[in-house]
Amino acid sequence: MFRQKNLVGIQSYGNDRRYTDMNESQDTHDIDQLERKYGEEKPSVEFAALLEQDDTQRSYREVSVGERISGTIGILGDTTAFVDYGGRSEAAIDIQELRNEMGELIYNTGDTIQAFVAATEGEVRLTLSLRASNRQVLRQAFENGIPIEGRVTGFNTGGLVVNIGGLRAFCPLSQVEAGYCDNPESYAGQTHTFKILELRGRGRNIVVSRRAHLEAEAQRRAKELRDKLSEGTEMDGKVTRVERFGAFVDLGGVEGLVHVSEISHQRVENPRDVLSAGDQVRVKILELKGLGGDKERISLSLKALQPDPWDEASERLHEGEVITGKVVSLQSFGAFVELIPGVEGLVHISQLSAERRINKPGEVISVGQEVQVRIQGIDREQKRISLSMKAAQQDAAQTAEAQEIEDFRTKQQDKAADEGSSMADALRRAGLL
Repeated sequence: MFRQKNLVGIQSYGNDRRYTDMNESQDTHDIDQLERKYGEEKPSVEFAALLEQDDTQRSYREVSVGERISGTIGILGDTTAFVDYGGRSEAAIDIQELRNEMGELIYNTGDTIQAFVAATEGEVRLTLSLRASNRQVLRQAFENGIPIEGRVTGFNTGGLVVNIGGLRAFCPLSQVEAGYCDNPESYAGQTHTFKILELRGRGRNIVVSRRAHLEAEAQRRAKELRDKLSEGTEMDGKVTRVERFGAFVDLGGVEGLVHVSEISHQRVENPRDVLSAGDQVRVKILELKGLGGDKERISLSLKALQPDPWDEASERLHEGEVITGKVVSLQSFGAFVELIPGVEGLVHISQLSAERRINKPGEVISVGQEVQVRIQGIDREQKRISLSMKAAQQDAAQTAEAQEIEDFRTKQQDKAADEGSSMADALRRAGLL
């Protein structure tokens, strides 16, 4: 309600300027009239219209049984939690579903949860998985694809026997795990979540799958993860398999590839020499393409998180110097030589020998051999170094020749000195000196 009072001092009201400089000399009758005319408690027409307009234009989310929805926990009560999912009212979920096996509450107010709609009559009820109490609940879970809990009471060569709300169900061996189950005995006595695949004979023939539930959860987690991925992000992952071209890493439901060239700054010929399935690694996301599609590609790098050896190369390597390196790769156009760990240079085939023409690098060098090379040029921006064994050999030959000349001169000087000394001795003996 809106109430207008205390009109004393009003200069104008619309185009009417009759009520100016009101004072105590005005009679009570006039003030009472003004009060009735302008101060009577009644709803504002404009305000009511706005409220009505707001209510009609506001859109609320409608949900159906079996639908998975996401919402924010608003209230945590003793027995019930209330979740804001964008509907006309909040949805309710049993507080016990928000506790772990130890009975500890694992959610707080403001946390986001995902749950299934278990009922919509009267109020929206949510559940993480249904607990069967009768055949109607089973039918509801089957028709709407809602996970349901069951306890494994036995096993055989074909699969697991599962008790679901007092009814006997069967989980085939192929439906126990996402992969092959080689130890069904280990499930005896455990409670797990299943999806109902078949429900016939009024509940007398029930086939369930734990694998279907695991795969659905994996798909949900993968979708959530894809929404968070971005290029340049660093993440922890687990190596799932190693191939000749690189290693696949699970980031938490989504796999990416670390190409062999992105494993290390040092040359890696075989990824299996460095990584194994099960290794925990930290990677950087280099590229994301086609997320969620058939041609999804997530390029990862271990190398990007390692110290750059070129920082050391900038201090240690200089053009014109001769250095010893190790041959790490032979190509038709030349040989790659590692100068310091992680930094390689190329010796072009024309720079392999100063003595003869080379058709194949393997004619004069082999992988693992240590060689002398001269640094011809360094491109720090492109991280490329050009080397020459030919120049190093020529430098060595020139040095050797210069040394031979120096040795010859030294010998001649020593010989002349010896001859001079012998002549002096002869003259002394002859009494001429």
